[in-house]
Amino acid sequence: MGLFMKAESTSAFLKMGIMGFAGSGKTFTATSTAIGLVEHMKEAGVEYAEKPVFFLDTETGSDWVKPQFEVAGIPLFTAKTRAFKDLLAAVKEAEKESSLLLVDSISHFWKELCDAYMASKKRNRLQFEDWAFLKQEWGKFTDQFINSPLHIIICGRAGYEYDYFQDDAGKKQLEKTGIKMKAEGEMGYEPSLPVLMEREMEMETHKVFRTASIIKDRSTAIDGKKFHNPTFESF
Repeated sequence: MGLFMKAESTSAFLKMGIMGFAGSGKTFTATSTAIGLVEHMKEAGVEYAEKPVFFLDTETGSDWVKPQFEVAGIPLFTAKTRAFKDLLAAVKEAEKESSLLLVDSISHFWKELCDAYMASKKRNRLQFEDWAFLKQEWGKFTDQFINSPLHIIICGRAGYEYDYFQDDAGKKQLEKTGIKMKAEGEMGYEPSLPVLMEREMEMETHKVFRTASIIKDRSTAIDGKKFHNPTFESF
């Protein structure tokens, strides 16, 4: 045969995206998932599971979860930066030196890319023709994210999607239509396992818990499911 060959499963690495508003449990859930995955790989005898977890940190989140890695006996290496160029370099370094890369928050890298571009043009707002360049630059990361032989978990802030509709009086009205990750427009769809985290409270007891909604699971195993206070076992 020429172009085609017998199908094989080649997707062996987790590409997970966790989005949510402040306090929804993004960093905690990403951490517990990372630790659980590394422990799972160790039990399976995966050689590179002994390498450290790399945490690309824009919000000092690694300071708060460091004790969890210490308890698990997993070395944690961090880089605190928001520069887009560092995001690209981090994936390449993590492929060679780590068992897993955790990025928190991807939203800051997108903002830095846009801000740096506007500064280079001496402008304070983006114009329509700028988006082609910015999307092309951001595409360098999404190509790495999708194709990298590395487990990658990204966290991103959530934002509302809006759209116009026509009311009974014929006037256009703006309303919320959904929630998306605050990053380049297509980023929220790139992970094979995108998850929405939400903070909820039982009004009678005032007990707070976090809920993970599976937006999409390409394996379909947990697609559309919800988990309260999720752990690695949930996924």
